[in-house]
Amino acid sequence: MAAATRPAVQDATYPREDIARLLAPPEQEHPGTKLRRLLTEANDKGSFLHTVGAYDAYTAAIMTRLGFKALYGSGWQLAAVKNMFPDIGVYHSHQMVELVQELWKGIEGARHTHYYDTEGKELLSVPPVFVDMEAGFGGPTQTFSLATELVRARAAGVHLENQDPADRTCGHIVNVGKAKRDKVLVTRKEWLAKLKAIRAAAEAGGSDLVIIARTDSIDGALPGHSSGGVQMAVEDGWAAAELGCDVIWAEFNNVDIDQPQAFAEGVRKYYPNQMLGFNLSPSLYWGKAKNAGTLITNQQLGSLGYTLQFSTLFNFRTAGLALDKGLRKFAKQGLDALADLQNEEEEAAGGPPMTRMHQKFAGMNRWLILESVLSGKA
Repeated sequence: MAAATRPAVQDATYPREDIARLLAPPEQEHPGTKLRRLLTEANDKGSFLHTVGAYDAYTAAIMTRLGFKALYGSGWQLAAVKNMFPDIGVYHSHQMVELVQELWKGIEGARHTHYYDTEGKELLSVPPVFVDMEAGFGGPTQTFSLATELVRARAAGVHLENQDPADRTCGHIVNVGKAKRDKVLVTRKEWLAKLKAIRAAAEAGGSDLVIIARTDSIDGALPGHSSGGVQMAVEDGWAAAELGCDVIWAEFNNVDIDQPQAFAEGVRKYYPNQMLGFNLSPSLYWGKAKNAGTLITNQQLGSLGYTLQFSTLFNFRTAGLALDKGLRKFAKQGLDALADLQNEEEEAAGGPPMTRMHQKFAGMNRWLILESVLSGKA
């Protein structure tokens, strides 16, 4: 029996070549694998990987375009920017998962748009995202649940602290009136149980997740016990290193090198290649240290083993400075302020910011062509 003649169907051919010019090819390296590689390479050189907290697709897109090697999902920024809450663990437990998904939208949008704008000649690298898990929002099972969802959302790394999730506060000292309030800690056994839960979630999800163990023991205390200190944090570090945590981070509350050096030397006495994390927090007085000529450097910290360095709310403070200045002016001057903004963009040192051409930044031309290609109008 003769084969039937296939009917001629118009517009049923997939425009593969045209689409390939509009969408950046995905990166094949797993986010966790990439973050671990970047950290290991820096650690082997006695150097560092530094970044800041991104709090939405917009900041993630800008950081991706600027070539940041990694992005950080800061719990402080999440609490304030998305909820107008203080950093006391009161936003819902899986909201960080939503933030990771949003950051990926910024990363992917920036990559597609840049690929189109450069006619396929330049492909932006994907910055892996590591994020804040607070104190796990409960015990090991709650920690496991949250870590599982973060793995599904393609988080490259997570950090978990040893504060009590029912009574946690910001990483820096909280004063009640003039009295110092110690951070309320859980036992080391409870903290390690939750770190084990993260590892179990990563293994269950087939993820090469980077696990960052944070200790608040320098300015914390177990209920009914005296305040901790550097030695207690060092002992936390030994336990986390023995468990195999990739990075160990202690919170410090001043800009002097003494405590970071003592902590690093204490942990690395027995675990000489252990990578450490450092919070370049704007809560501390770095500006005063710079004015006094005593500002420590990123490389100083890197030489001590602080391979991962991050500023939790640098973007928040930077945006706040610009918005406060611009909005005050617009409230008083209206259109004149907008005109001045455009002139300031044109005259900016290093050239206009990438956001000046707002339609191009969002990829409008690519979207219009994508629509035409898919509908057969191109």
